[in-house]
Amino acid sequence: MQGALYEERIYSRWNIFIMSIVVLALSVALIWQLVVGPLGTRPAPNWYFVGMIVFFLAIGINFATLTIRVTTRGVTVGYGLIRHYIPWSNITGCRLDKASSVRYGGWGIRLGWADGKKRLVYNILGSPRVVIEKRQGSYPEFVFSTRNPEGVMKAIREGIGERG
Repeated sequence: MQGALYEERIYSRWNIFIMSIVVLALSVALIWQLVVGPLGTRPAPNWYFVGMIVFFLAIGINFATLTIRVTTRGVTVGYGLIRHYIPWSNITGCRLDKASSVRYGGWGIRLGWADGKKRLVYNILGSPRVVIEKRQGSYPEFVFSTRNPEGVMKAIREGIGERG
């Protein structure tokens, strides 16, 4: 990628596992209903199961990978089609997130508070997180998981002109 200072992809095994279980359960329910017959007196229509299978497959695929890109223009972090971009002009600094991961209530895209500031969080279970401090915006801090926090912070500091 031209102009890339840092790039990382993190595969969320837990998300893939959980979504696979949901899709499998819905598929079994649909097959059961088609072959044996519906359970209960008010069965769900077949289109409902098909729709839910497609929905959870799409969610599972979209949230399977967290991508981090630090370029000459700014920082982009995203899950599939959902991305958050911060230009260098809006970044004042970065640091390691010291807040407990329990504070965010799980993984995925979360909204949270820490040290009296609102945070937008792109989180993967079991990974350290970096906090980007922003000049302006609805969320003064943007937090994301990474397997290499030192490398990400070094690239961000280089991007905003800091050293060390």
